[in-house]
Amino acid sequence: MRNTVETFSSRSFATMVLFATVSTAMLGLPGSLSFFIQQDAWLIPIIGSIVGIPIIFLYTLLARWMPSDVIFDMNKRTFGKVIGWLASFFYILFPLIHFPAIMSYAVTFINHFLLPSTPFFVCYLLCLSIIVFGVICGIEAIARTASLCLLFFFVPLTLLIGLTLHDVDIGYIMPIAHSPMAATIEAFAIYMGNVVCNVVIQLSIFPKHITDKKAAEKALWLGYSLGCLILIVFTFLCITVLTPQVVSRDFYPALSLAQRIDVGQFFQRIEATITVIWFISIYFNLLLYFYAILTGIGHLFNLKKNKPLVWPIAMLLLFLGVTYFTSIIEEREFFRFVSIPQSILTGFFLPLFLVAVGLIKRRKKKQPLWPKHAKESTELPTS
Repeated sequence: MRNTVETFSSRSFATMVLFATVSTAMLGLPGSLSFFIQQDAWLIPIIGSIVGIPIIFLYTLLARWMPSDVIFDMNKRTFGKVIGWLASFFYILFPLIHFPAIMSYAVTFINHFLLPSTPFFVCYLLCLSIIVFGVICGIEAIARTASLCLLFFFVPLTLLIGLTLHDVDIGYIMPIAHSPMAATIEAFAIYMGNVVCNVVIQLSIFPKHITDKKAAEKALWLGYSLGCLILIVFTFLCITVLTPQVVSRDFYPALSLAQRIDVGQFFQRIEATITVIWFISIYFNLLLYFYAILTGIGHLFNLKKNKPLVWPIAMLLLFLGVTYFTSIIEEREFFRFVSIPQSILTGFFLPLFLVAVGLIKRRKKKQPLWPKHAKESTELPTS
């Protein structure tokens, strides 16, 4: 008997795309960009978000061609059984390597600011247990929970932005576009690797698990656009309020931004807002990473049920997470020299190859290169 495919609404999908896009970037991205190009850091999210549009278009094109598949099915259908298996294995390496790194980053934050006396291993284990619980509940439950958390995300976000606008000093972004080209390219690569190309993780659920395929495509664009807009605003605020020099030396500049808020000496210490926003976004991002690993391994080995793999995968991720880094320097080097290249390879080049091969195959079969959605046509688009 075939397993029923879990589905959810396009609204829930847009929320998950939003959370996954901002995720860790909201807290540390301004510092990483400012480290290389100082006052010009606010320009990179604007340029990177625009340059990322063709990359998101690749994802939507693949979804048009194969509306009932996820990335693992797409690889097999496009490349064939052997090369498709290798492509799926390469894709799984992306969440498998990034999950422990992001978890380590999050737990380090918790250790420093919330639970300084709690051992790193205990914090990591507690956080991982919550993620495992979410994965066991299934992707439908994850998506619906994301929609429920939307209010708790936007209310603190609006509060945080509104209370820091009066401290903005435009003089801190002057002079504009005076950074060296080499440093600008490196900062640009950081944004593309940490934000834009990370959207590829959505192909582990998109478009197969969303009920309305046409609305799902719009939801992908909406979630991506809102996420990039939030990062643009946060980076601009950090630079114009904290100064580029301070931001470039701060590991968590968005937290420092929230700590500056003081209204009438009675409305203080609202940095908890950034913590709430960040925890919500990173939680759903990590859920997607874990889910992609779980379903990916199931596809690779043609398993009928994936749930028995949850605990073995969790144990592997626990081991990797507590042994990945021994210092902040190693963590920064990982994100700079490992994370970014792998993200770009997985998030840009893999979909590009899928589209290139798909174009050749569709031309030979005389199939439309931009097929209509199922509701717009009498028959389902095929690859």
